[in-house]
Amino acid sequence: MSDFDFKDLEKRRPLWKDLAYFAGFAFFIYGATHVGLNSSAYSEIASFKFGALKASVLDVTSELTSADPAEIVVEAKLEKVNNKPKPKTFRQKNLQPRNQAAQVFKDMKIYPSDNRLYIPRINKNVPLITVPQHQNWNQLENNIQSGLQEGVVVHPISHSPGNFGNFFLTGHSSYYTWDEGRFKDVFALLHEVKVGDSVEVYWEGKKYVYKIKAEEVVSPTAVEVLNQPKDKFLITLMTCTPVGTNKNRLILTGELKSQE
Repeated sequence: MSDFDFKDLEKRRPLWKDLAYFAGFAFFIYGATHVGLNSSAYSEIASFKFGALKASVLDVTSELTSADPAEIVVEAKLEKVNNKPKPKTFRQKNLQPRNQAAQVFKDMKIYPSDNRLYIPRINKNVPLITVPQHQNWNQLENNIQSGLQEGVVVHPISHSPGNFGNFFLTGHSSYYTWDEGRFKDVFALLHEVKVGDSVEVYWEGKKYVYKIKAEEVVSPTAVEVLNQPKDKFLITLMTCTPVGTNKNRLILTGELKSQE
């Protein structure tokens, strides 16, 4: 029987370290996969954040930089020139048609030919897609998912703008990268919209401006968000949150501010 020195054996790592390494590796794989599958949404969020940071830095820089005296002189001269009375185009008071036509064209409202949603805060101008109602919940969900490939979906329970009720809109915050739709991250920045912001709806040749009044996060089973009030003109914007999951729903509610 040969002698064996047990001191030469390498001491095994504690079990907790193995578990910690495994958990860290699994978390890394999950994170990389999650970001990869929702890369377009995260890219849009990063671009928005970078743009906001850049704008704030430029604002601070402009405040700290004093104006060049030469520029002040030039601006003063330009202001003097601009303040000179402009020559009258028509000397005869009875020649008004051209002036009237110019005013008509100036006041003319030109709206998109299709139904659209415009959110100034996040610079989103997207088509509104209507889908058919269906008694079968699964078929209704299929209709909505199909519509989401083409834009923001107007839920079938919606009451049209200008009528009492709730104009209910839903869009993706993120979706699979291989999805055929071009609007898989149309609401990725919806969480950047603030209470007090305005959103515009162009619907059947008219413009409706809503002011956001409330923001909340609810569970997917909170069907009360679909309620239709009989004494208010509301708009509701809904998307999944956090981005890359369907755990909860982000709900923005607004009231009609003006109609043109």
